[in-house]
Amino acid sequence: MELVISDAITLKPLDISFAAELYHVITGSRENLSQFLPWVDDVIDVNSTKRYIYERLHSNKAGSQWFAIYVQQRLSGVFGIKHIDPDSKVAECGYWLADFARGQGVITQVLAKMVPYIKKHSHANAIEFCCLEENLASIKVVQRAGAKFKYYQQETSIFLANQHQHQRLGVYEIKLRA
Repeated sequence: MELVISDAITLKPLDISFAAELYHVITGSRENLSQFLPWVDDVIDVNSTKRYIYERLHSNKAGSQWFAIYVQQRLSGVFGIKHIDPDSKVAECGYWLADFARGQGVITQVLAKMVPYIKKHSHANAIEFCCLEENLASIKVVQRAGAKFKYYQQETSIFLANQHQHQRLGVYEIKLRA
């Protein structure tokens, strides 16, 4: 099911058939994406892009939904409801955007529609976003959407090879229901 976010932005269900186009989007933004997303280094050709898509579509996690973000009918990134924990009723969401689509409020507009969508179409009581502590742009986006810092994950520190350092993973939460 395609979701219209605005006249310029559409979410389409992520599909293996997008692999070649998605690979080119990732390649064009690799330097910026690899600063905060450890999976980027594993996407080295169309086949590994197919694997990236397949792993998300077939994660078998409750409530998982993955979307390709289109801006002006151009594939520009991915938005995912990674899973909705059946016990805690927390939906974990994530996203990334190509360099050419940044700075236009795309994710802010996506979240303005997806937060109510998740509230209406799921049993989730909250949405969580995990952001590396130095990913200030993503932190600002989720905060604009109403997310509040909750905690740093104790067991998770992400090593990014291109930066030769570990970063803590912060959890930001939007409450949907009291």
